[in-house]
Amino acid sequence: MAITETLTKRKMSIAEFLSLPEDDTSPVKYELEFGELVEVTRPTWEHNELAHELEHAIRQYVRSRRLGRVSGDVLVILDEAKDLAYAPDIVFVATENLNRIKEGKVYGPPDLVVEVLSPTTMQRDVGKKKRIYHAYGVQWYWVVDMERQVIEEYRWTPEGYLLTQVVLPDETFRPKLFPELEINLRTLMGLEEETKSLKKRRR
Repeated sequence: MAITETLTKRKMSIAEFLSLPEDDTSPVKYELEFGELVEVTRPTWEHNELAHELEHAIRQYVRSRRLGRVSGDVLVILDEAKDLAYAPDIVFVATENLNRIKEGKVYGPPDLVVEVLSPTTMQRDVGKKKRIYHAYGVQWYWVVDMERQVIEEYRWTPEGYLLTQVVLPDETFRPKLFPELEINLRTLMGLEEETKSLKKRRR
């Protein structure tokens, strides 16, 4: 969800974390990982633009079929007792689990978490956070790599996440969770129009 991050040394409870003032002008935002406050530099324009476009595509699909709710950058409190709260780039909560949404937050695992990677967050998003999402029962996990223009889809199994798809540049992503949804990452990133414009200028 971020570009640069450092762990602070201060221990904090969920109650203290939720009482932190929100400041959209600050260059950092926070997650809470087993009582450790994680300071995260706000993402780039390009990161936000892609996340918003992807969120919009998923939301349109979900709303049209009344499958649940979709949100971007919402706080997910995975474990109140263990002081664990993340803010993924996108979450989907299915209709049967809408009781997990309270006061604008998700309490418990969303049915889908999407993280858009950057070079400095890749290790944490595909490592520690991925293991924690699995441990808390997030059924589907998508990793979107802007640099490589690749989407990886993971499905929960008792043994760990199973990689079900690797969608390469110029390929269409058809999620197993949403079979009729089609996502082209290059189109969402605006690269198709850039390529067409470049070809026209070269003629």
